Amino acid sequence: MLKWVVRGIGVTTAGVVGGSGIATLVSPTVRERRTPSWQPIGPLEQFEIGRMHETVVRTPGAAPAETGVYVWSESADQFIVFSRACTDLGCPVRWDPGSQWFFCPCHGGIFNRRGEPEAGPPAIPLYRYQWRIHAGHLEVDVFSVPPLT
Repeated sequence: MLKWVVRGIGVTTAGVVGGSGIATLVSPTVRERRTPSWQPIGPLEQFEIGRMHETVVRTPGAAPAETGVYVWSESADQFIVFSRACTDLGCPVRWDPGSQWFFCPCHGGIFNRRGEPEAGPPAIPLYRYQWRIHAGHLEVDVFSVPPLT
């Protein structure tokens, strides 16, 4: 009898551990992909060429309802839209127009104008939103960066 109880416990344990391991491996392939959610961040005239602009984007169905972004206008129809979240701890970075660098106040991370890490712990560049021009406004897909940002 004891032999069957021990075997039963072993089979149950193997099923739980194995099942969760398989679910973890398979879940990214079955996870539902989000469709883009394009949100306007301002008219094109608002973004002066060659200057960093701090603005917000509305994030529907999420808390907080607005997220800060930085917009670099390279030309009248070319933009880079950065997430404000540091890629190390998620702290909000600040743009310094004098040095032309982003600074993370949490741990001294520094990013250049293109969002690439220059100093401190961050190893990857700032996240960039996908953007488009629609009806004279710059729009971003709020789901194009990781959710922690």
